Amino acid sequence: MRRAALALLLGAPAAAAPVAVELPRKVFVLYRGDAAPGGIPGSQSLSFHTRAEVWFDHLGLVAEYLDASKPLPDPAALDSARAVLTWFADEAAFGDPKPVCRWLSSAMDAGLPWILLGRTGLRTKAAAGFPAIEPDCGDALRKLGVVLDAPRPVDSMSVAVADADQAVVGFERRPDPSELPAVPAVELLPGGTALLTLAFNDGGAPRSVPVALTRRGALALDPFLLYANREVTPMEYRWVVDPLAFFGAALRMKGLPRPDATTLSGRRMVMYRVDGDGFFNRSEISRRQYSGEVFLRQVLEKKPDLPFSLSLISGYYELNLYRAPEALTLSRLVLNRPNVEPGSHGFAHPLVWSSGTLALSIPRYRMDPEREIVASARTLEERFLSPRKRVSVFQWTGDCLPSESDLLLAERAGLLGINGGGGRFDAEFPSYAYLYPMSRVAGSARQLYAPAYNENDFTGLWTGPYYGYRDAIETFRRTGAPRRLKPVDVYVHYYSAEKFAALQAYKQVLAWSESQPLIPVWGGRYARAARDFFKMRVLRTGPRRFMLEGAPELRTVRFDDEPGVPDLAASQGVLGFKREPGSLYVHLDESARREVVLAAEPGPGPWLEEANFEVEGWSRAGEGLRFRKRGWGRAEGTLAGLRPGRGYRVRCAGREWTGRAGSDGRISFSLPDSERWGEARETTVEALR
Repeated sequence: MRRAALALLLGAPAAAAPVAVELPRKVFVLYRGDAAPGGIPGSQSLSFHTRAEVWFDHLGLVAEYLDASKPLPDPAALDSARAVLTWFADEAAFGDPKPVCRWLSSAMDAGLPWILLGRTGLRTKAAAGFPAIEPDCGDALRKLGVVLDAPRPVDSMSVAVADADQAVVGFERRPDPSELPAVPAVELLPGGTALLTLAFNDGGAPRSVPVALTRRGALALDPFLLYANREVTPMEYRWVVDPLAFFGAALRMKGLPRPDATTLSGRRMVMYRVDGDGFFNRSEISRRQYSGEVFLRQVLEKKPDLPFSLSLISGYYELNLYRAPEALTLSRLVLNRPNVEPGSHGFAHPLVWSSGTLALSIPRYRMDPEREIVASARTLEERFLSPRKRVSVFQWTGDCLPSESDLLLAERAGLLGINGGGGRFDAEFPSYAYLYPMSRVAGSARQLYAPAYNENDFTGLWTGPYYGYRDAIETFRRTGAPRRLKPVDVYVHYYSAEKFAALQAYKQVLAWSESQPLIPVWGGRYARAARDFFKMRVLRTGPRRFMLEGAPELRTVRFDDEPGVPDLAASQGVLGFKREPGSLYVHLDESARREVVLAAEPGPGPWLEEANFEVEGWSRAGEGLRFRKRGWGRAEGTLAGLRPGRGYRVRCAGREWTGRAGSDGRISFSLPDSERWGEARETTVEALR
């Protein structure tokens, strides 16, 4: 059944289209668990995870990891599989690669494309000379659509780029076949499309195709995938291929919806998160105040219309130094503010989760995951929170590498865990390759990463320059356009209020975020959307018709290079849409089953183009609308599909706005008050007669 479904997706003829065909979202990545880079167990240190997986998030796909040093599952039984992918660091990654090659061959027979990256990993070490390719591995490569020979020794006079697809190759760095002493020797078999062709004049085979779409997948081999210079600090990376163009073509993503966790109501999300470190540090700004109090007075009280997700370390309160009435009162004031989402940052702040190394020394206490995760949250609730508030977020500490059991412990306790990952993209780290993905897998659990680094990574691990966090703005800009890869995560520790320069830098980032067309959300709201990203099922229900099942907290799907728009009458659970350069963002309601039908025109009636608030209970009646809104600050929204020149009234909680639709059928309205993420308010839009 799955072979037939994949054949339909790849354009093969079928006698009759089924009512609904699930579009596979999982890409299975093979790796060697017994030879992880740096000796770090798991997938988090793999090149694919640290350099490329962010692009699979952007494509709406889910990376799952298969340890090829253990028995591999039957490829035909892989759930919701779209492709298999390999990116090994060595040409000979296995003592005996034949079982892996046979498995890859079976996967292609089952209809799964194979994406071959970096080095093959499938050669067999020889006593002398370059590692050879065993017959089983040669058969798998031919099935993929290529024949590989030993790499060709080259110099600047013997090799040149004969042809390159400019839409794919030369993204952050032009291909340079002479920068290494040898290059891959690849013959592309019929049925493939060359994306990069090298020409030789040394008397051997005249051509090599190291980057190509093949008849059963794709390949991009070193050094034409990702340039890496590990001899400098920081290590230098540049993408030679455009990852979005290459992976999108290799995985046949054209015309398909991408679940998207960066956007809500047509706007990029922004969150403001603070880890608990430094709360009780004396501030240099005022030696009489804790840094937590400086943060309260200079940030929280002055920004009542911004949502802050703040965490505290509960083990502080086991120490006599922090049991003083002023310390307890300060903690209570901070966590109970209406613009604060309370979170826990552990009990004794584990620095290394695997070894139990702790940051806070508490008499007679040794690392206990239950105490660190569940009990720390409940302690904060019991000691400091009003009955209307609870701790729902756990911000991972230290190396941010909790185990599978740690992650499941937080999940069972109803805590949304976040942190780790992150990334930078600026003048010092000038490549998309420095960005981490949305999450990592640990056994049966999944950890949600922070979308960006905190100020520690901009200040030399808090040794200076203390104004360094202002450079985070450049990362936010570059990850928002021309491709929106990440939400904005304004993320610091309380010790940023310890230094004048650090606090000023933080305020500069806050001011920048307030000047942008963003939608402010709790960190927990983003985490719920990111969690549901991995749960959404996408089904094709007909030509240009897609059913989205599950994931009610994920409210956006995106189409890239899509000329059409949602047919609002034929679609279900669609609030509206917005075009950004190269992308169509479709806004979804809160139901667990939505359907997007694409057409040339949206049809009559109003729709939501964008807003800085979340929308639920959406209903259209003629030219009017009724919905519930919930957001922060002055409410701003744009409606489209209205009758040009006609007047409209927007009403909400005793406030109203009136205006006239422009010649393009749009109005942009604003209301002076917001819910501050409290109870959603009924809002109506009516045409004036």
